[in-house]
Amino acid sequence: MQVAMGMLQVNEEDMQFARQIGVTHLVTRPAYTPSDSFYGYEELIQLRTRVEAAGLRVAAIHDVPAEWNVAIRQGLPDRERQLDHYCRTLENMGRAGIPILGYSFHAIKVWRTTRHARGRGGALYTGYDHALMARAPLLAPRPISAEEHWQHYAYFLQRVVPVAEAAGVKMALHPDDPPISPIGGAACIFSTMEAFERALELVPSPSNGLLFCQGCFTEMLGQGVFEAIRRLGSTGKVFYVHFRNVVGFGQIGQDARDNGVLGEKRLAFREAAIDAGDIDMVEAMRTWKEVGFDGPMMPDHYGQFVGDTSYGHRARAHAVGYMKALMQAVGGL
Repeated sequence: MQVAMGMLQVNEEDMQFARQIGVTHLVTRPAYTPSDSFYGYEELIQLRTRVEAAGLRVAAIHDVPAEWNVAIRQGLPDRERQLDHYCRTLENMGRAGIPILGYSFHAIKVWRTTRHARGRGGALYTGYDHALMARAPLLAPRPISAEEHWQHYAYFLQRVVPVAEAAGVKMALHPDDPPISPIGGAACIFSTMEAFERALELVPSPSNGLLFCQGCFTEMLGQGVFEAIRRLGSTGKVFYVHFRNVVGFGQIGQDARDNGVLGEKRLAFREAAIDAGDIDMVEAMRTWKEVGFDGPMMPDHYGQFVGDTSYGHRARAHAVGYMKALMQAVGGL
């Protein structure tokens, strides 16, 4: 397994910090301006050489900016131009020797209802309570059904996956977060195990795979996350992992009733420290080892620790150290 960490804006001090806490790979992206619409080759190769000069490797590019693919995701008139530019990003990544593009296909965005949920020791985390969003107004340009969103996604894959495969780039799909549908008048289709299996089958290719966000799958499945790791991890199509824990989980990927309650269970969760959530992370790491996963693994969604920096150096050191110790304990390093 590769010890990875996210760093969207690389700088020498933070890369030195990453090395000091045992990170070997970064998930990052090039700098860009509002007038850009794809990642250029020069910017990608400069990013790679800068990271490698610091003694690290680029594991993956963290998506493209949402405005670069909103027409693709929502079926808007600018879709063809955005698809052409998305393909240019993939081609340039291949030329620059960067192996993975992590991406999402949210109809709208990631949803949160608080950024001040308190965890262990008063650390602040994000959270989501569907009771507060169940009656939200339309937040997309128009209602987007699951059927329509699947059509947009299939069209997207058919255009970009052959380009990615030719370029030698793997595309890693992230779940909807939270895995509840619909929100704000738009479907969130990547919220069940079956949806991810369908996504892999739409355009079979060595380049069509998954970013397994363990937090999102825990929100969907609760303790069933271990079976999800086995089921999807054994396919060889998990290209990298967000090793993340949450509090409040279980079957919330099913359609929510208007009051935000499914049966007797409130559809709500919050982030947690990597060792303070509802999932046994030791067992999770053992399961990743069991399925033979050897790619990049990174913590995600850090809390706000007392006295920390805007980058979250204290929170990151805690999470990466804990994750790396688990890797060593199960023989994953």
